[in-house]
Amino acid sequence: MEVKLNKEFIESEHGEVGIEYFEQIIQTNEKAVVQFAYTYVKDWSVAEDISQEVFIKVYKNMVSFDHRSKLKTWLFSITANECKDYLRKNNRRTTWWEHLVQSSPKQDRDTPETILLQNEESHSIGEALLTLPVKYREVLVLYYYEDLSTEEISQLLGVNSSTVRTRLARGRTNLKNLREGGRLS
Repeated sequence: MEVKLNKEFIESEHGEVGIEYFEQIIQTNEKAVVQFAYTYVKDWSVAEDISQEVFIKVYKNMVSFDHRSKLKTWLFSITANECKDYLRKNNRRTTWWEHLVQSSPKQDRDTPETILLQNEESHSIGEALLTLPVKYREVLVLYYYEDLSTEEISQLLGVNSSTVRTRLARGRTNLKNLREGGRLS
């Protein structure tokens, strides 16, 4: 759900972002920002810390948001930069897929057996996804799990749309090869 920005709505009489509006932005996007940060840092508590830093930056810079992109794209861009900064300083790895899978909605008609099989499949895909280089992993996550278009991913990462499409194709191929017991190409 994309929150529509309205310059008059977000600014108080002192030129600051309205608290109610900012709280709405956090409530709408916090989970996605944390999950996206988690795909980079692979540590849940660090991802939550990064998301807090992201929303502090958003609050400080909301008035200067220029509406050339969607709010979610802007948030993910800030998140990606924060994660890259963190990773430059630290080099940590943990499994992250369980948290992403746990937060996905379950269907009521699923039996325990189908849920178990789906979880095992998701875990297997997640483990394979973790072994991909970041440039493929980030576009796959943004495209398939965050439902961003190739153009939005292009803006977010600062690369051409054709580069995003190429990374998606190579990422899919590598993921398929890994799932079939092969190697990265």
